[in-house]
Amino acid sequence: MERRRLLGLVAVGLSSGCLGSLPGATGPRNPPAAPAGNPRDTPEISPVRIEDIDYEATDDGRLRVFGSVLNDGGAERLTTVEVRVSVGGERTTQSRELTVPAGGTADFEIEFDVEYDAFSDDGDLNVSLV
Repeated sequence: MERRRLLGLVAVGLSSGCLGSLPGATGPRNPPAAPAGNPRDTPEISPVRIEDIDYEATDDGRLRVFGSVLNDGGAERLTTVEVRVSVGGERTTQSRELTVPAGGTADFEIEFDVEYDAFSDDGDLNVSLV
């Protein structure tokens, strides 16, 4: 009988560290307030954006970049497409102004004095609206 009592006390003593108290809450009770003058709303997506881009070789083997710009807005927009091409450490930039009708698209096409084969082997292309 003494042995059972002793084992029961040892078991209670060893487990008391685990059962001593329940974990308490951590962290703030309320979420922090938004920074002053800087609301948490997500930024508005521009109604004018690049819809698609592609590239190909011209008849004489140079690089041609082409695509279209979409305007989801309710007014005609004037925008500039900037195309940057890098081949073998050399960078070339060209741009075109486009008038994009409300709710429509406008196409662009830019030819570079860069060999298409050199670009397709080791080229980098970046197209953006500025």
